[in-house]
Amino acid sequence: MACPSIMGLGPVMSVTPLLKRNDLTLEDVETWELNEAFATQVLGCLAAWNDDKFCREILRLDGAAGEIDRERLNVDGGAISLGHPVGTSGNRIVLHLVNAMKRLGTRRGIATECIGGGLGGAMLIEAV
Repeated sequence: MACPSIMGLGPVMSVTPLLKRNDLTLEDVETWELNEAFATQVLGCLAAWNDDKFCREILRLDGAAGEIDRERLNVDGGAISLGHPVGTSGNRIVLHLVNAMKRLGTRRGIATECIGGGLGGAMLIEAV
């Protein structure tokens, strides 16, 4: 979903419909790789999901989506510490999520990307 008017929240805009389609909540996801294009990106996304007005007016939810447990989020550090290779950051994020899930023994994870111009992407991964 493209939302240039709210640049930086691409992960929020892409994860929310993904969760809705799969009848999941933020709390149902055990491991998160939320890509940050800059240091405050993750904080902005977390604040957006926890903001009742934003969730009602922009995400069309009944209220705030809630919070992501920080222990489940970017468990080995985010893209700033691990790398944000232009053109391949999506590969790095997804592969890191899969490896972290295996190491931690978690079943469900989401990898996100913030893409220039207000775009975002999200992938739900479930271990079977």
